[in-house]
Amino acid sequence: MTYLMLTYVSEAGAAAYDEGTIEQKEVDRVEHVKWFEQNGDALRGGYELAWPRRSGRIAGDQQLVMLDGPFADTKEALGGVIVLEAESLEAACEIARTWPSLRIYPGAKVEVVPIGE
Repeated sequence: MTYLMLTYVSEAGAAAYDEGTIEQKEVDRVEHVKWFEQNGDALRGGYELAWPRRSGRIAGDQQLVMLDGPFADTKEALGGVIVLEAESLEAACEIARTWPSLRIYPGAKVEVVPIGE
C-alpha cells in the first residue's frame, strides 16, 4: 500500500537549526542521506517544501486569501512530503519514526496517511 509521509517543522525549530554549527549541519545532512539510502526500497518520491513566507488558501467559498507566514491556524509548516510503499500503516510509521528531522529540529513532527487507491 502507498502512504504519504508529511513532515512538519516549526519556525522555532528551524531557527534553532539555523543557529547550529556548520559541522553539525554536515552531520545532519549525512544522516538524511543515510536515511534515504536505508529506506530506498520503500521510497516512491517526495519533495522538500520552501518555508511559506506567503501562501494562498481557497476555502469552500472559493475566495482566495493570501497568507503571510506559516499555514492558517498553525505554528508549524509542512516541510516536505515523501511517498512510501509499505505492507501496512504500522510498517510505514516505523520508517517515518526514524526520520532524522525528528531529532534535528526541536518540535518536528511526522504524519503518515494512506493514499487512496
